[in-house]
Amino acid sequence: MQKPDSISFSFSLDDLATRIEEILKLDTGTNVSLVERNASHPVSMIAFQQFLTGATDTVANPSLRAVMRSDMIRVSFTSPYLMYTILAVGILHLNRISPGNKTWQLAETFFWQRAIKLYQAALTSNVTPQNVDSLLSTCMFMGLTALCPENIKPTDSWVLSDKPDAMNWLCLQSGLRCIITLAQSYLDSSIWGSTFQQAHKDEQQFLKRVVPEGRDGLDPDLADLCGIDDSTTAETNPYYEPLRLYTALSELERNWKNSAKCAEFMGKLTNEFLALLRRRDPPGLLIMAQWMGLMCTLSHWQPWVFGRLVTECTAICMYLENDPDPRISRLLEFPASACGYSSRNVFQST
Repeated sequence: MQKPDSISFSFSLDDLATRIEEILKLDTGTNVSLVERNASHPVSMIAFQQFLTGATDTVANPSLRAVMRSDMIRVSFTSPYLMYTILAVGILHLNRISPGNKTWQLAETFFWQRAIKLYQAALTSNVTPQNVDSLLSTCMFMGLTALCPENIKPTDSWVLSDKPDAMNWLCLQSGLRCIITLAQSYLDSSIWGSTFQQAHKDEQQFLKRVVPEGRDGLDPDLADLCGIDDSTTAETNPYYEPLRLYTALSELERNWKNSAKCAEFMGKLTNEFLALLRRRDPPGLLIMAQWMGLMCTLSHWQPWVFGRLVTECTAICMYLENDPDPRISRLLEFPASACGYSSRNVFQST
């Protein structure tokens, strides 16, 4: 198939809407076609256009954004679960910037439900050259719905709730890393091959800033709370790698490109560190709060931060604010200020 020069593939809007509906009909689990009253096109077409013209605008990496708007779209016309994912992202974007449309809200639920169900089914098969692009593309967006929930409150956070799935949003963010590992032998021929290779080179360059041993450059109070001394490494301490990574990210210039790099932090957390967070371990929570505070300062470029991270950061501040250790109160000052949480206990040391 010829690579498109633009996302329209030279189709008229009616032709494109027909193509979208045709690929969705391959999903034998449903025959639902959502149509808004008095609308000239089905909701699927509206969501598709929003993905292309709005949702992908927040992607800071230009090569990543280009693939999303071209080759990935081509692949979606052969993959129902990827098409559903694209529609879900597009309609989610519309619902967050223009809330209150009941048809769109229903469509968001429906699109995500079908995308997740079909994607889970696809994951039961081996990664092949034929499905690698669909699997990778879908995985890149699958955690978005968890990052942008509606009407979330601090008491919904895992640190203030006993809900067993309250931390799933964070665990989901490492999914792409797992899929890339499984798809390693097919990446060179993937639509994402050159983009991922460049991203890997950029990552290696950035990691040169991350000190592999000791506490030099770390906040001394946080290093003490994490038990980090001059001989500590990632192999000897589960806090070391995330704290070192956060420290390096916090030193970057605040701009659009670096805001995307800072967001990648949540996809690099080890299972050992995630286990500490699940137990509401104070040093681990403090590291997360520092990163969440950093992301709050970057919300101009990463507006999805308002969907969950502001609330999760607030919850951590609420959970730790009464800790008698004055070091914890001091370390909460930055994240509390960044997320807009005001408490006498947090700011009493200033």
